[in-house]
Amino acid sequence: MPRGRPRKNPLDYTDTQVVGSEPVQKDEHIVPEVENGRVTKKEYSAIITKDYYSNIDPFYLSKKDPDFEYRFLRAEDKNLSIKTSDVLAQKGGWQICPREHLKRIGIQNDRMEKDGLYRKGDTVLAFMPKELYLEKERIKEEMRRSRTDAIKRMTKKGDPGVAGIGHKDMKGLQTQEQMRM
Repeated sequence: MPRGRPRKNPLDYTDTQVVGSEPVQKDEHIVPEVENGRVTKKEYSAIITKDYYSNIDPFYLSKKDPDFEYRFLRAEDKNLSIKTSDVLAQKGGWQICPREHLKRIGIQNDRMEKDGLYRKGDTVLAFMPKELYLEKERIKEEMRRSRTDAIKRMTKKGDPGVAGIGHKDMKGLQTQEQMRM
């Protein structure tokens, strides 16, 4: 069923046209693709998102603070130890979002765990100041570029230093001129 035409009941296929054409409903009432709201019936009170067509990213944060970068970290002890360390260049620098920060970015109390953390599956929400995050990304890009530049330099000029690796007759990385091609 096409995503642009949600139906009143997503499991009801009785009102469709011939296969390959767009489904049509007998009544013109069309339910929106995504609908948010609090449902209250007697003791049941929950915030429900009706997303029958899986259009929502479950990790989407609608009210992010523009001064911070956000990320969900795998909530495994070893991983959290690395990611929340103070060593920025070695995957660190992230901080688990405290309850006050979560409230400020629109996460409601009933969506937080008892320990005050915001979890999605086996992940937990963390944040980092934007300028620190941009510095971290710049350094990672420079490191990637330096490795790539070294490979480009070796393939352009050749590198006899790797001679004999893999086979005793290998003469190292050679340019086309060195191989007389």
